[in-house]
Amino acid sequence: MAGKRRKSIQITAVALLGLIAGAGLGFSLGLLAAVRTAQFLLTDYAHELVHHAEDAGTEFKHVVDTLDHSSDGFCSDRELTTMKALTYRSVQIKDIGRMRDGMLYCTSVAGRLPKPIPLKPPAMVTTFGTAVYSGIHPYISPQDTGTILGHGSVNVLLAPYMLERWLRPGMDYMVVTMNTHTGQMTQIGGKHFPVSEQWVQSEGRMERADALLISRCSKINAMCVVTEEKKSVAKEHSSPLLWGFTLLGGAVGCAFSLAIAITLSLRHSLPQQLRRAIRRNQLTLMYQPIVSLDSEQCVGFEALVRWQDRDGMSVAPGIFVSIAEERGFIGELTTWVIKRAFHDMRELLATDRRLQLSINIAPADLANEILLETLEACAVIEGIQPEQIAIEITERSTTDLTKARSAIHELHQHGYKVHIDDFGTGFSSLSYLHELAVDAIKVDRSFTRTAGTEAVTAVILPQILSIAQSLGLEVIVEGVETDNQVQFLRNADRSLRAQGWLFGRPMPPHLAMDFVREHPGTYLHASLEQTERPDA
Repeated sequence: MAGKRRKSIQITAVALLGLIAGAGLGFSLGLLAAVRTAQFLLTDYAHELVHHAEDAGTEFKHVVDTLDHSSDGFCSDRELTTMKALTYRSVQIKDIGRMRDGMLYCTSVAGRLPKPIPLKPPAMVTTFGTAVYSGIHPYISPQDTGTILGHGSVNVLLAPYMLERWLRPGMDYMVVTMNTHTGQMTQIGGKHFPVSEQWVQSEGRMERADALLISRCSKINAMCVVTEEKKSVAKEHSSPLLWGFTLLGGAVGCAFSLAIAITLSLRHSLPQQLRRAIRRNQLTLMYQPIVSLDSEQCVGFEALVRWQDRDGMSVAPGIFVSIAEERGFIGELTTWVIKRAFHDMRELLATDRRLQLSINIAPADLANEILLETLEACAVIEGIQPEQIAIEITERSTTDLTKARSAIHELHQHGYKVHIDDFGTGFSSLSYLHELAVDAIKVDRSFTRTAGTEAVTAVILPQILSIAQSLGLEVIVEGVETDNQVQFLRNADRSLRAQGWLFGRPMPPHLAMDFVREHPGTYLHASLEQTERPDA
């Protein structure tokens, strides 16, 4: 009896030891898989940022080549006009300057300077001969610091946050310029990481006590990118993977458990989460009012899509829309937005046929015949008139002028309005507006912020309004947040529409009717008084 009891205890002890050892091995393998997954995502992120940094280098080279081969006089009116056009068409460049003997004589934004300004010696010169000036206080914004790239008598001021639009949750980055001959390195963007020049040039990976780092360098210019993710963030994102390995455990199930963990990690990635959210109707739409500045009457709403990931964290629209574009399912997202927006706003749009609903689409949607089919089907189902729908496209959508013009013409033939969103920040020029035959432009909030101030860029907004008026275009000003901005816009001596937190923040559809009640206008007041108030 005692022997059987002892044997039972031994078997139980061995089983417990095996369970503990298997759980420990499973946890270790799970942690390793989490690190590998984080390294893969960091590497992918580094490659993406290098690609966008190369775009900045390409723009810089184009500016240098254009001005070096120009026959216009140094800082002449014609050359300043060329410099302004180059700056306007650039995404990563905020200003272009001309130098002689270390002195700055003119810039595209400020024009000819009253007195030449000396530049301090460059922090470094890259292998390609580009001078890099870091920590410079730019002439157009002396209170800030920025980075200038120079070659010969041409220099450019880079956008201070040129890669911020491609941020990924939980990850940070650093952008540097290198000289592979001298081993020099200068940071020009992002968060500072204490890493050596040799490690950055090696394009290696590093595991520290608290973080994972990856380095990748461009093959066509002297820029390198370092990406970082804290281990605590990687562990938090990979907790299901770690528990899966721990429970499965054991030497026999290691290979199988690893395959399952990789599958789960891929399944829980952000693109996969977004695609499932679209198909499961887990996104939401908010509606920001658009008002007439003359009467402060509500004239429409813009549909804004919102999404929370599986951890309940809000993901910025700029991030998940970019993911949908890169992974090729932006059409699914746009179709979902159109169907949901038409359904949400059908009662309000039927109450007053002069209200307008604005819907954003991606560049790929504009050339997709499914867009028009979806619009037509939803308009019939929900009883909405095409004239009440404004399709908002970005300037990036107009880079292929022929295709853009054809798509806009087809939308117009079916009664839909077309607006250019965030005007002034993209690739097109004002001359394109007449050829595209759009109905309105939405002035980007970056210009609104300078309205009525002494900022150098404050002169741009009145110029945009003047040209839009000459072309017969309606203007919607985004980002209106102060009374001073409203007063400035009202002094423009033309009818404008406005959108911003001063008039109303994005709201759920059931509050849109309440907002219209509070901003009715004479023609709408009577009909709304007879309409039953929706549930809050």
